Amino acid sequence: MTNNRLLLSGIVKKTPIRKMSPSGILHCQFYLEHVSEQIEAELTRQAWCIMPVIVSGQQELSYIKKGSKVLVSGFISTHTKRNQTSQLVLHADQVKLLGE
Repeated sequence: MTNNRLLLSGIVKKTPIRKMSPSGILHCQFYLEHVSEQIEAELTRQAWCIMPVIVSGQQELSYIKKGSKVLVSGFISTHTKRNQTSQLVLHADQVKLLGE
């Protein structure tokens, strides 16, 4: 088995989009902005990213709002956008609200 797990904290940057698929599965999509300091080669560097996140199948996600601080975990996969460019997306199976 191969590993594919990502744990990332940050702030929800835009109002989440909630949709129901034709098969009745609830999807919640949002962008997570992460900013931190990390150690690399014994030096401190700034780490920053905005990661698209999709949460599927969970019924109660109303607590995820623009500006919420959250910790998400799940797997990453590439999605092909309409303009044929590729984008990494975090498919979260756990979302935890962090203190403000």
